[in-house]
Amino acid sequence: MKALYLLAALPLAACGSHGTAIETRIQIEKVPVRAPCPDADTYKGLVADQPVKLVNKPRPATAQERTAQTAAQLGKYEAKGGWADRARAALDRCQAGGDLTAKP
Repeated sequence: MKALYLLAALPLAACGSHGTAIETRIQIEKVPVRAPCPDADTYKGLVADQPVKLVNKPRPATAQERTAQTAAQLGKYEAKGGWADRARAALDRCQAGGDLTAKP
């Protein structure tokens, strides 16, 4: 009977051993997160300012009117500070280095 108690106590003795202590550390690191590109206000402004496509406008009666309308439309896109420049500036800000969470 004593042998049975000794065999039963042996596994419990193994649990009571003093092993090496384990140290757990939690480290929080801040990482840059890319903001929506372009930001919501810039996107809404670009969409609102985008010139209406020629296909969505009434077709002019003459070729001269069509040419004038096409030239005017091209001017809205390509003029200095026009829609294309504003869209390009928004995309350039997105691709700029540095803090990705900073707003322009």
